[in-house]
Amino acid sequence: MSDQLYFLNMIKNLRQNEEVMLYDNILKFSEIEAENTINFLKKEYQNESLNFPFKHPDFDKNVALWAAKTVYIAAQLILYRENKSEDIPTLLPDFQSPISPSSILSADLCLRFLPDMLVQLKFFDSEDPLVEILEKILSQWHYSGINYPLAIEKLDFAVIDSDNCLKQLYINRIIENKKIHLAKLPHFKDTILANLGIYGKEFWKEFSLENQQV
Repeated sequence: MSDQLYFLNMIKNLRQNEEVMLYDNILKFSEIEAENTINFLKKEYQNESLNFPFKHPDFDKNVALWAAKTVYIAAQLILYRENKSEDIPTLLPDFQSPISPSSILSADLCLRFLPDMLVQLKFFDSEDPLVEILEKILSQWHYSGINYPLAIEKLDFAVIDSDNCLKQLYINRIIENKKIHLAKLPHFKDTILANLGIYGKEFWKEFSLENQQV
C-alpha cells in the first residue's frame, strides 16, 4: 500500500531530504492519500512553529494541500511533459481563498521548493510556458520566493505587514539570503537595521555600508 502513495512519498521526501522523487507520471491521488499528506504537513508545521517568533498563525490545511499538489504536479510537468501547453493552467489552478498569514506560512511548507525547481526548469528550457505560471505563483506567495529574482515592484506586502510573526520570519529570510533590494524597502529597512544592530558590518557589510551613505 505505501509503495502506491506516490504523492505522499514525494512530499515526504521533499520535506525531509529536499529532493524530488517521482515514481511515475501520475497526476491523480486519492482522498485518503490527500488526508495523509495534510496530517504529515500539519506535523511539519507544528515542528517548525516551535521556533517562530511571537504568536504564530494557525495551520491552514486547505492551502497546505493546494501547495503540495502544486509542487507535485509542477515536478511531474517538468520531468514527464505529456500535456499540451494550454492544459497546464488547468493542472495548476490558483488558490481560491483570500491570502492570509496562516495561508502564507502553511503554503510555504512546499512552495519554498519552487525556486530551485524553476532554476532547473529554466536550465532545460527558459521559454517553457510553465516558467511564467510558476513565477506568477511565486509572486503571489513571495515569502516562498525570497531567494528567487522576482519583480519586487509587483509584490504586495499588505498581508506580510499585518502579522508580527510572519513579518519577522520574512525579515529573517531576507537576511539569511542577503536580498538587499528587499531589505531596502520601507516595509523592512528599519527593522532589519535593528535586527543586525552593532553586528551589521560583520554579518551583512553591503547593506550596512549602503545605509551609512544615506
